[in-house]
Amino acid sequence: MAVKIFAVVLLLLVMEITFLSTKKPITLEIKQPKLNFSDITFENLDAFLFTPEGLKGELEASKAQIYKEHDELYDVRSVLWFDDHNDTLRADKARYRQKILHLMNNISYRSNNTFLLKSDDLVYNIDTEIAVSKTPFSLEGNHSRATGSYLVYDSVKREVKANNVVFTIEEEDN
Repeated sequence: MAVKIFAVVLLLLVMEITFLSTKKPITLEIKQPKLNFSDITFENLDAFLFTPEGLKGELEASKAQIYKEHDELYDVRSVLWFDDHNDTLRADKARYRQKILHLMNNISYRSNNTFLLKSDDLVYNIDTEIAVSKTPFSLEGNHSRATGSYLVYDSVKREVKANNVVFTIEEEDN
C-alpha cells in the first residue's frame, strides 16, 4: 500500500513538472516607489541622534509636521551631549529648512549650566553654527545678567556679540 501511495505522489509530481515546463514563465516586476516623507504629521515625537561615537542627542516634540520644503515642530525640547558640555534647548515652535533652524516663542537655551539665553526669536545656521536673535533677549550666567535688542552667538568661538546691552552683576552676600 505504501508503494502505491509513493507511486501516485511521484506520478503527480512528474505531471506537475511536465505541466509547468510547457507554460511560459511569468515574471513579476515589483517596483519600489521612492519614499516621500512629505505631508506627514508625527504626534509625541521622541528622536535620537546617533554618531559613530554613540548617542549624542535627544529631541522631543509634541507634534512634528514634515512638508516638502520645510519641517515644523511644536513644544520642542532637546539635549545635545558633547565631550566637554551639554546643551539644552526649549521652544514653543521650530521650523527647519535647508540647514536653518528658526526657533520661535519662549526660547530657552542653556549651555553646560554656564549661561542661559532667553528670547522669542532665534535663527541658527547649522553650517556656520551661528545663532542670531533680532528680538529682545536676556543672557544669564555667573551671577550676572545681560539684556539687549540684538544678539549673535558663535558656538564655535563661544563668542557673543550684542546691541543695546544692559549688564547687571549680582553681588554675593557675605
